[in-house]
Amino acid sequence: MQRRIFLARSAGLSLAAGIGPAIVRDAAAASPIVVGQSAALTGPQAGFGTAMRDGLQAAIHAVNRAGGVQGRPLQLLTLDDQGDKAKTETNVEQLVSARQVVGLTGFTTRPCSEAGALLAAKEGIALVGAFSGTPLLYGDKAPTTFTTRASYERELEAIVRHYRLLGVQRFGFVHLEDARATNVPLLEKILARHGGQLTVTAGVDRKGPALNASALKALESNPPEMLIILANNAPLTTFLREYAPRTLVLPKMVISFVDREKLLAELGSSAAGVGFSVVVPEYTREKYMVVRDFLTHAREMKIAVTPVSLEGFITGLALAEGLRQARGDGRAALIEGMARVNGLDLGYTNLRFSRSERAGSRFVDLSLASRNAGLV
Repeated sequence: MQRRIFLARSAGLSLAAGIGPAIVRDAAAASPIVVGQSAALTGPQAGFGTAMRDGLQAAIHAVNRAGGVQGRPLQLLTLDDQGDKAKTETNVEQLVSARQVVGLTGFTTRPCSEAGALLAAKEGIALVGAFSGTPLLYGDKAPTTFTTRASYERELEAIVRHYRLLGVQRFGFVHLEDARATNVPLLEKILARHGGQLTVTAGVDRKGPALNASALKALESNPPEMLIILANNAPLTTFLREYAPRTLVLPKMVISFVDREKLLAELGSSAAGVGFSVVVPEYTREKYMVVRDFLTHAREMKIAVTPVSLEGFITGLALAEGLRQARGDGRAALIEGMARVNGLDLGYTNLRFSRSERAGSRFVDLSLASRNAGLV
């Protein structure tokens, strides 16, 4: 019964009406509500894009099975941007020109998410959920973007707060070189609040290991007491494969912008002692109704179960709730509808938005990879 209530709320149905075959048939026959996605389906960032797409599709499958939104089915139109900013901009123009697309969702990576958010604001269309916690998505430059994950600032603060309580003073930071101007000052600001020091930084290349040698040299010449990492899989796999086994006692925490399961599989025993911040609950925590529902639909649809696909599922449910709250059709109605989502209960948190608050979640947790017990 709890599961039916949860899906019914997401689909905007009246429980008194029931969820029966006739309603599902009516939804299937009605004109669809189309939302657009630009994400990396090929190229180095494809793991993120396909997982977000699959999670969104699982949510849409759940909502449509429960009768759709106001009796209309949801439909996702996904375009491949290969993790390239210019392709993202072209995709957004194409999606916006398709008048049936009422909103955007599920963008991936900082450059593409920022480009999507800025264009969404310019075109007056909602962007709901992006697989990035970059500051621009949470500020005034993106007034039509609604985020379903905690920002990088909140993830970094959770890590810093934890290790400062353990007495750590000297922090190192491995970051994507093309995001240095954004993320290094952000971490410096957080450390200043908590009395820590950023003693060494090292940049890596988003698309591969080109800068890893210089990063390793910087860390070895000035070793920190703990290391924070904000980078994606392409550089991280080779970097950690060489660095982690030599520094087993050095705490290493990776921000959620990573295909964690792929990274763990590729590192094998070298992953022991590497920690991760997460912005959705672990998919093993079936005490949360949203996790149980996600696993049910993921298994039925034969999609990979990862933190990223779970995040896509949650984003899809938030989007459906915004559509339910919309008073009327069209893009402006969805923006207003998202601002009316005030307490979508996901078990681990309540997503809340308003006209002045477009960051729906502040949830951050920390996990650690062990040699034998998996993530703890």
